[in-house]
Amino acid sequence: MNSVFLATVGQPLFGSIWLALLAVLGLVALLLLAVALAGRWLAATHPDSPKVAAPEPILAPGISPETLAIIASAVNVTVGPNARVRAVEVVPTPAPSVEALMLQWSLEGRRQIYTSHKVR
Repeated sequence: MNSVFLATVGQPLFGSIWLALLAVLGLVALLLLAVALAGRWLAATHPDSPKVAAPEPILAPGISPETLAIIASAVNVTVGPNARVRAVEVVPTPAPSVEALMLQWSLEGRRQIYTSHKVR
């Protein structure tokens, strides 16, 4: 059963490998065009939702307006101008344990010993 559309063994699809490549690239271009047209149609038929004004941030107790301004500017620089700070909370830190304090002292002692030696 021999068909015009099927390639024979050892022969390129359209008689030339360059014609086959051109056909594949043409199909890819048509697919890209179809996706672009569908995207434009969807963008035209589905407009953006209206912008909602950002609510005023509620300050947590213990946070000054200056601190909130610093946090907001850091978020703006890091993430971008479209980012919003929704909440700022004060997280209590637990008191350091005796083991943690002893570890810090031992690390400082080691640092002093290592820096007192001459490097060869």
